[in-house]
Amino acid sequence: MALGIDIYRRFQTVTSWPRVKQAGVTFVYVKLTDGGGTPAGGTGDNEVNGARSVGIPVGGYHFVQANPGAEAQADILLGEVTRLGATGCVPMLDLEDNPAGSAMPNIPDSQKAAFGKAFCRRLDARGFRPGVYMNNALATLLRPDNWGIPGLVIWIARYGARPAAAAGRYDIHQYSSSGSIPGITAAGVDLDESYTGAHLGAFKIPGDEEDEDMSSDRGEATEPGEWGKLHIPVNGGRYLRLASSYDQPITLDGISLVGDTPGLAGRDVVTVQAGGKVDADRPGPWDLAGASADYANKSHVVVRYQCAGAIKGWVNNRA
Repeated sequence: MALGIDIYRRFQTVTSWPRVKQAGVTFVYVKLTDGGGTPAGGTGDNEVNGARSVGIPVGGYHFVQANPGAEAQADILLGEVTRLGATGCVPMLDLEDNPAGSAMPNIPDSQKAAFGKAFCRRLDARGFRPGVYMNNALATLLRPDNWGIPGLVIWIARYGARPAAAAGRYDIHQYSSSGSIPGITAAGVDLDESYTGAHLGAFKIPGDEEDEDMSSDRGEATEPGEWGKLHIPVNGGRYLRLASSYDQPITLDGISLVGDTPGLAGRDVVTVQAGGKVDADRPGPWDLAGASADYANKSHVVVRYQCAGAIKGWVNNRA
């Protein structure tokens, strides 16, 4: 099990990200958006940048409102996720009612499943892995594990006990809203446990097509802002050595470790810190630290990359 936290700057102030990491926090979710825009407490720049500065995977969540529509709210979340580079964890829909006394209308329970499905499908259509958060009672009512959305990451809140069997499958359990984490000043911090690791990596894992060539050494040149991918045979190697087109920064969203048979489920995923750059002729290998045991049993990796400059660019295998 991996310890995580979810924070909102209106209620939690991080004073020391190194202390947060030393406390054993392995992932962070930050409230980035609310309904039609950013939340009243402000943007999540400081929190996302702080988590990234110490190498903690960070993702963003969106608090649902009745308006605008599901697809529009999904786009609003992805706008902030992309702007901030909060791609260490899947973008998450926070599907719950407003606090008591709020003047904002809630989505009726009878419409929450339809909204959640539309929101998550929009994330998927834009190349992101979808996730949804709700409490145990709502999960029991809506059963998100039966929504028919492949790879949906499910996060259920229940304090004092694990989510009930009637709530269905889940990946993350929020087990407390009154935790204490060194380096955070707050009346309470939401504490979470990940049981599957499925929350890591915001982007859909590329290379699922079974008929793809798995032996290329150089990725296709892509236009600025477009995504390309490169399949690299490794045959038990420990390091990945990459270079990019001359003087062209390339943004990596993650490295996927892929088994011998393309299309296998349950792949191991190594998360590269969001926003990491591979510059021209970067010295030294890209060390898949902490994953050597899994990496040694894999036949190849899939690297997904994006040109960050104004010209076409590519990634080259320099192993």
